[in-house]
Amino acid sequence: MITIGIDVGSLFTKAVLLNDDRVLATALRDTSGDIAAENTAMIKLLLDKGGVLIKDVKAVISTGQGEELVEEADFLEDDLACLAAATRFFLPATELTLEIGGQSITGVLSTPEGDVVNYMRNDKCASGTGRFIEVIGSALGVKMEQFDYTVSMAANKVTVSTQCAVFAESEIISHVNSGEAVADIIAGVCESTAGIIISQALRFGPVENYTVTGGVALFKSITRILEEKLPGTYQLFPIDPRYAAAYGAALLGQQE
Repeated sequence: MITIGIDVGSLFTKAVLLNDDRVLATALRDTSGDIAAENTAMIKLLLDKGGVLIKDVKAVISTGQGEELVEEADFLEDDLACLAAATRFFLPATELTLEIGGQSITGVLSTPEGDVVNYMRNDKCASGTGRFIEVIGSALGVKMEQFDYTVSMAANKVTVSTQCAVFAESEIISHVNSGEAVADIIAGVCESTAGIIISQALRFGPVENYTVTGGVALFKSITRILEEKLPGTYQLFPIDPRYAAAYGAALLGQQE
């Protein structure tokens, strides 16, 4: 069965074309003001990349903050259920999924069957999210894809005490003016970001296994700290973690 899952996030929209459980194509675009038109274009791109005709698609499922703006959607699915479904499929022994997106941190505790038993969402502040990293990187002239390399050059990690993105930027500028190396500051930012994520995860209590999804999961300089300091075993999400919710949406669409 062929299905499409679309996850409309605050910064990026992700889409997955599935044939049963096999990925035929993926697409990622910035989320802007004309979401409906962009989603139509994204679906066409997926079909072209996957060599599939729209008549062969059994269902289009949308999730995320802008799920209702996908005009082609046959079903809407809660993002918590989508994350749990993706984790259940790839990592059935993993209880906790930490989704660190553009502007929120979402923790989902689920069973091996994919049932959500608890969740917490930090969507009132951008601390610890992709936006937080983006703001700090911009202030330091470091692109997000350069963070891991930059951290590898750090000699003396600088403590970044402020978790608010707005105030942290001021603190970062103060460190620069004090002559601190950019690499040392970035290392401190990653340490601070990991600390925020760990605090969120610990609210669920002890778990044996956890995974990290969302764009921030691509930062090894952050996930490495989680692996060192967070109780339980870190399970690497086996596909691009940015597509976790979209993949889960497409999976759930095959059950409708």
